[in-house]
Amino acid sequence: MSQLLIQINSPENEAILLALLPKLDAQLLEKNGTATVKKSFVRVAEEIASRGGVGQSFGDPSEWQREIRSWDRVLEGRGE
Repeated sequence: MSQLLIQINSPENEAILLALLPKLDAQLLEKNGTATVKKSFVRVAEEIASRGGVGQSFGDPSEWQREIRSWDRVLEGRGE
């Protein structure tokens, strides 16, 4: 993988270059010094995994299931 810094003086040429990026399997990382990063799914998944995954944010699944089932109502004609 390589990164290039390109200066383009006309908006028309910039539009042509941006239209070519997907065909070249390339992506825009930065524009005009501001970060307009388009991350690939793989890169985002690797960042999430490096932080320990998403499992910690959800808590204990058994506890969640017990709480949800406590909201159930008894159906008519059925006793507890």
